[in-house]
Amino acid sequence: MQKTPFFKQAMKIWILILILSVMWSCSFFGDRKKGQYIPVEFDLQNEVGPFEGLGANVPLSFYSRRMKVLQTFNELGIKYIRVKREDENWDDILALRASTSRLGVKWIYSLDAIPGEFLDDYGKLADVKGFAGWWAEEVDELLYQDVPADYIELLDTPDILRGDSLALTSDLFNELIHVTRSELDLRNFQNVEIVGPGLSAPAFDGNLETWYMDLDQAAFDILSFWTVHSWENKLAGGQLGPALGNFFEYLERIESRKPLLVNSFATSETKFNDIQYPDPNQYDLLGNLNTFETYYYSATFTLPYALRVYSNTLDLLKHKQVVPFIYQLYDAPADVKYKKRSWGLLDLNGGEKPVFSLLSQLMKRVPKQSTIISTLAPTQDGLNALTFKNSDEVLVTVLNEGLESKSIQISLRGVDGRLDIKSAENHVALTIFAPEQGKKDIIETEELELKPRYDGANESYVFTLMLKPQSIFVGEFQYK
Repeated sequence: MQKTPFFKQAMKIWILILILSVMWSCSFFGDRKKGQYIPVEFDLQNEVGPFEGLGANVPLSFYSRRMKVLQTFNELGIKYIRVKREDENWDDILALRASTSRLGVKWIYSLDAIPGEFLDDYGKLADVKGFAGWWAEEVDELLYQDVPADYIELLDTPDILRGDSLALTSDLFNELIHVTRSELDLRNFQNVEIVGPGLSAPAFDGNLETWYMDLDQAAFDILSFWTVHSWENKLAGGQLGPALGNFFEYLERIESRKPLLVNSFATSETKFNDIQYPDPNQYDLLGNLNTFETYYYSATFTLPYALRVYSNTLDLLKHKQVVPFIYQLYDAPADVKYKKRSWGLLDLNGGEKPVFSLLSQLMKRVPKQSTIISTLAPTQDGLNALTFKNSDEVLVTVLNEGLESKSIQISLRGVDGRLDIKSAENHVALTIFAPEQGKKDIIETEELELKPRYDGANESYVFTLMLKPQSIFVGEFQYK
């Protein structure tokens, strides 16, 4: 049978419709597949600022070589430590100083309470010159004992009541900065710097804003860093990252921005996924009384706590010129036995808690002289992410606090050349113990095989991964 021109034309139209249908179908399913991934996007040219390292609060009532100070500080990227000297514990201080000196770690000496001889009957500072002179003599004694101070913080949390009234007001603080600087200079301690005010939270409402507003220009210039604590239970909304962002916006408005030491942080949360864990500040509430010699336990021994601290660390580092100080480096016997406190990243025997294991997996891989890159859009669904880079390497981390696996597509824009994968790992606890068992969650490492590809349309390197529940991903890349 001979085919008519009409039939041939109809066949062409039918074939065209079929091709378009197939293309639409492929596009539909391709888009649907792409939509299954949660995007985590970075622009490597969009820098937050240089990574200045971490700080740590170190209890000086106890020092042990079991803590492996050199290894611990290296693996956590510790550049500053904050200490308080309550007793004549020179042996402990000297042992610690000998280790930190090799690493160039800077020391900040702080103080819990003003000596009573300088206070009035209501607990308020009455002798400013006397207290300033006391600090200068303290710095002199530290130098004599060969444990010199790099920085001093005149009083920790001066906005917290210790008596019938605040020991310091913002006006007194302004005066104290001037007089202390003069006393230090008089003794040739020009190299010892002052930081402060060390308030209990990065808030600026009510009377708290006077601590920043009431400083005259000279006092402002004397302070090398602002210092402040950052804990969720002290913040409106309970989120460290947004609170710090609001704080910096306020400082910008009053033209008072300067580098910030977050002089203590971890997490004040003790209930995760509807499970209540013992409070590190009073862990005996769940019945662990008088058993510290063989057994003690708090939320700090758990993976959920570790993930929250890890996430808080990332949130703090997303802000320019911020050094977060971990609270605290290790458990000390006096804290555990008498105060029922267990905040350490290391336990009494120098053993790693989950929070140390996770943080060290990231920090020991941070490239030297690196800058920080935040995500282009805020992360959702229990995820958090951050990237570090220098001229040779890129380090990416993504955290999943959720109870379900997440399919993630990571995109790295602004790459300066060909990017190859160096290592990729997932860190997770295979078993998360119930609090009544009192066991430490053990972190396991799983190696991953990633296949980054170059997306020419978006000029980015892209790779996908399945991030397990309650785990972190750490990936190292290098330029070729």
